[in-house]
Amino acid sequence: MIDVLLAEQGWTVSDRTKVRAEVDTKQSDFIRREYKTVSETLKNDLESAYADYLLLDSAGAPLAIIEAKRTSRDPHLGQKQAEMYADDIRRQTGKDVFIFLSNGYRIIFWDRERYGPRDVKGFYAREDLERLRFQKTQDATQSVEVDTSIVDRPKGIECVKRVVEHFQKGHRKALVVMATGTGKTRVAMAIVKILMEKGMVQKVLFLADRRALRNQAMNKGFKQFFREEAKGTVFTGKYDKTKRLLVSTIQTFQEIYLEKDSSGKFLLSPGEFDLIISDEAHRSIYNKWKDVFTYFDALQIGLTATPSEIIEKDTLRFFGCRDGAPTALYSYDEAVKDGVLVDFRRSILGAQTHFQIEGVKPSDLSEGERARLLEQGIDPDEIDFEGTDLEKKVALKGTSEAIVREFMENALMDQTGTLPAKSIVFAISKKHAYRLQEAFDSLYPEYKGQLARTIVSEDSRADELIKAFTNESMPRIAISVDMLDTGIDVPEVCNLVFAKPVFSKIKFWQMLGRGTRANSACEHPAWLPNGTKEYFTVFDFWNNFEYWQMNPDGAKNESPDAITNRIFLSRIKQLAILRGSGDEIRAAQVKEQILSDIRSLPQDSVSVRDNKEEIKKALDPPFWNTVGSDPPELLTRKIMPLMRFQKDVNLNTAIFVLRCEQLRHAILRCDAGEIERQRDLITRMVECLPLTINAVQDHEPLIREVLSKSFWQSVSYEDAERMLAGLAPLMPYMRKEPQQTIVIDMGDEIALRERILMAGDKEQTYITKYREQVEDRIKKIADENPAIKKIARDEVLTGSDIRELEDALFGPDLAKNNPTLDRAVTDAEGALVPFIRKVLGMYGTTGPAERIRDAFRTYMIENNKHYSADQLHFIRMIESVFLAKKHIGCEDFWEPPFITLGNAPEPMFSKAELKSFVGICARVEREMAAAAVV
Repeated sequence: MIDVLLAEQGWTVSDRTKVRAEVDTKQSDFIRREYKTVSETLKNDLESAYADYLLLDSAGAPLAIIEAKRTSRDPHLGQKQAEMYADDIRRQTGKDVFIFLSNGYRIIFWDRERYGPRDVKGFYAREDLERLRFQKTQDATQSVEVDTSIVDRPKGIECVKRVVEHFQKGHRKALVVMATGTGKTRVAMAIVKILMEKGMVQKVLFLADRRALRNQAMNKGFKQFFREEAKGTVFTGKYDKTKRLLVSTIQTFQEIYLEKDSSGKFLLSPGEFDLIISDEAHRSIYNKWKDVFTYFDALQIGLTATPSEIIEKDTLRFFGCRDGAPTALYSYDEAVKDGVLVDFRRSILGAQTHFQIEGVKPSDLSEGERARLLEQGIDPDEIDFEGTDLEKKVALKGTSEAIVREFMENALMDQTGTLPAKSIVFAISKKHAYRLQEAFDSLYPEYKGQLARTIVSEDSRADELIKAFTNESMPRIAISVDMLDTGIDVPEVCNLVFAKPVFSKIKFWQMLGRGTRANSACEHPAWLPNGTKEYFTVFDFWNNFEYWQMNPDGAKNESPDAITNRIFLSRIKQLAILRGSGDEIRAAQVKEQILSDIRSLPQDSVSVRDNKEEIKKALDPPFWNTVGSDPPELLTRKIMPLMRFQKDVNLNTAIFVLRCEQLRHAILRCDAGEIERQRDLITRMVECLPLTINAVQDHEPLIREVLSKSFWQSVSYEDAERMLAGLAPLMPYMRKEPQQTIVIDMGDEIALRERILMAGDKEQTYITKYREQVEDRIKKIADENPAIKKIARDEVLTGSDIRELEDALFGPDLAKNNPTLDRAVTDAEGALVPFIRKVLGMYGTTGPAERIRDAFRTYMIENNKHYSADQLHFIRMIESVFLAKKHIGCEDFWEPPFITLGNAPEPMFSKAELKSFVGICARVEREMAAAAVV
């Protein structure tokens, strides 16, 4: 078994220039490369010790040893033996060799000068071991200096140092969580540069799950910051191996990572790369893709913008985050506070139309619309839809028009005030997107079809439309179906429109991330409100924010496991019920389906290989009837997780099979609620089968039967089997939307808006209206109010000044104590004074917050090479405390929050350094005092 595994990586055991078996490490001369084997030294009286395999480098020198154990024994049992053999070689050569331990099923790799033993999925190829040996000669312990031409923000520098220091301590995986727009790609590039300069890595692979992200890594990453390095894109297993910086998609690697040449050698070895970076890691490591990341034995960095509190625990665990926290974190709230991103929470406008709330009933139809429906063969008296059915089973043109009008009347506009700022509309379906575009075109014909454009993946010119939306003034509005939810980077986006419900919290945050880029990233001020971007507006037409407040963890009705895993698990549960009830005929049928699933597992999958023994046991007939055995337990624990590696799985077919299997399980349990749920899910899929295709048309009687109410009134286990047999093979033809969506040409209007409850007369008004009222009052009292006069002179306000100012501004009719209203008239720091400055156009002087941030940012960027990640974090804490208190002395460093860091402030810093930090604060204090006098 070991010989076969060696051959797969180019180690032909019979080739003595590569491999020597049973080498005597006591009597061989490793300097002269004279290797004596067991046949030569077994019978002499000298001391002997036999390494099972000795792997040689291209010059014939010792490179690695392998200690083999029987398949029934744990390979760890050979660790001490292997260590003794390696010591023998090192005594002669002065160099350590790599160690492999294996029992044929399992391979353990030990680079003992740098890491502890770890499981690997195969032996390293010769060239990879030689590259690894070179890296061991490099000094990777020196301090870290971040290239500020790549990363020039203090928090970004801290994140880079955090990861590099993590690797220097011997860790091999890291997870970087940075909010969209804070520079994940740049941080990754800075890490790569440091690791390459220190000789810790030589070959780097950047993997993404979308071509756009792959190309971004190449064009805005490697090409921009590594102009002299050889770089390329991997499309096949036969790529140019002289390239050091590579990008690809995870889908490509899923196809090629186990490819072999004509001799049976793998094109890619587990040691092919030194560092693998996984973009959008929360998506990439799941299901069958995880096999790719477990196959390659490299340093791994996961990148994601998903907030750390909603990242799956499995993602954190995969990247070695045992304490539940990512290796490096730059949260959205922190980025907003730093001015790196802009906020949306002070401008969320919720609205719903009449028919979204009330649904569509026969009584809503006009006589003309009833006649039109009759002409189409639709009985108007059967029109009975809930609001949630809109754009699924029924579509109202008036609803789309109402949404468009509401948006156009309340959107943030550009510098001219005549056109909306750049905006993204998230639609339910492709047809819904085009209906929204038609509404824009018909309601606002003066733009001649240029204002809004639909961007969907089916459009061959989608990339050109994205470029136009990004780089040109028109279109101003991009209507998207999934395509613009992630990845697109248009900093000037100031309006987001949720014209669809979103039930994935990760996706919801990714969609919000399309608007968070700050003004500093914008290159086209003419497209922005008043030429600047202070925040962005969110239009929510489907109560998404209310849903996430009520369901902070999202929907709980589906498992995150792969669909094929869930199909297999449902069959296991059915088998347990059938065997328990004595239904041997059905039990035998389900058992055969389970065995067929197991036989279909790909034998070349790394994870399937790791479970050969369990698979063999599950396929052995005695396993199912032996007293004391528990087939469901083994199948669930060991075999079910492997089902995600099944090949050639059609997604729509798998989903339909899962629905039918869950229906069969519900019927066996007599679970009426679950039967009803599966009815809705199954019929929704069947409605999307196009009867215009011959293969589908042949099954029209069954399709009509499944869509009838009578079928579901007495649905049976056998009915579910009929659907499985007859309709599952048709699911590859399934369209994204039902072919028979009923389109009703009827008006609609906004019936419910998110309002703010005012004090006094209980008037209800928009947040924006409230903000306007406050702005008007500021302008009216500006000339005579003492506090506002102080603000104009840049004087510091006292507590009584603030209270008098609030009383003058808000009075009895503007409820300042309402937290929602408070956010409407304050900036990201919650300060009223900057808001007043903006209203009155007082932009001539730099405020205290800006002065403090500039001083600390300059210091951290210029001196980053002298400090660790923890030290930079402490300095940023000084900045935060100084922002709040406007004064810091040395004695403050021994008070909260500084002492919460455990080892702060000494010995983290010397007394001289602490005094220098106080000096920075004192200098800024003097500058602010001088500005106030002026």
